[in-house]
Amino acid sequence: MVIGARIAAWDSRSSLVGLNAITPLLFLPAWPVAVAAGLIRRWALLAATALVLLAHVALVAPELAARAPLPAIPPGALQFRLFSANVFAGNERIGGIAEEIRASAPDVVFLQEATPTQVDALDRSGSIAGLPHRVTIARTDPFAGLLASRWPLVDQDVVEVDGRPILIRATAVTESGPIRLYSVHVVAPLGGARKAWVKELREVAAAVGSESSPVLVGGDFNATWGHKAFRRVLDVGLTDAAAARGRPFQMTWMNGRLVPPVMRIDHVLTGPGLTVTTIRSGRGESSDHLPLVADVARTRRD
Repeated sequence: MVIGARIAAWDSRSSLVGLNAITPLLFLPAWPVAVAAGLIRRWALLAATALVLLAHVALVAPELAARAPLPAIPPGALQFRLFSANVFAGNERIGGIAEEIRASAPDVVFLQEATPTQVDALDRSGSIAGLPHRVTIARTDPFAGLLASRWPLVDQDVVEVDGRPILIRATAVTESGPIRLYSVHVVAPLGGARKAWVKELREVAAAVGSESSPVLVGGDFNATWGHKAFRRVLDVGLTDAAAARGRPFQMTWMNGRLVPPVMRIDHVLTGPGLTVTTIRSGRGESSDHLPLVADVARTRRD
């Protein structure tokens, strides 16, 4: 039933959005069932589970197939580091995030849900002292945010949909030419917000798709490869860094610390002219998201 709904309806209902978010995990129980059915010669059960296994493989295949060889990096090419994290607006122990930022020594930081109080705490810690160029969303709710860079930022703005900010964008004026930076945070498709979520991801795709400069996109998309709305974002010509580097199961969202991360809803994406050479997740102390630390290289000069 779930497979049929995915094919016929995809993200058309909130319940399907939730199931599609865990596509890599959802059908895992069918694998040991298939093995057991074969061992005890229950051929009808084996045939039924084999169909589920085939569907599972087909559904995750696009994400697995996105793995690609690392492109050639020209000698002397600009290389830099991005730290992107949803720090959780209610996080009163921002020190752990501050330490992770300091340890990773990024050139660019995207923070979602970073309230003015949290940004002040990060400033006092010195963890973002080397990133003086900033664009902020100064709110106290989960749609606060910060984009910070060691390079000057021009063409700064915040894109809103129906009064809610969904991304911060700016152009970093680097020694190798301009790079467009996008820090994304769209609404979670819960509690009747599915249509808003689809609309916001459409707006993200449209905005990024209109860019001509190399573009670096990161943040909390509240979406996975199992969602049609996220595939639309990729379809404008973006590369998913984790999938390209062979880490499609680098899960980033967890419901409490007792359960391992179960969804990859935080992403780093690159357009033509940029590539991520390495990407890893962090600890994300006191948040329900794990940070992403990505090393980025420029593959062309304007």
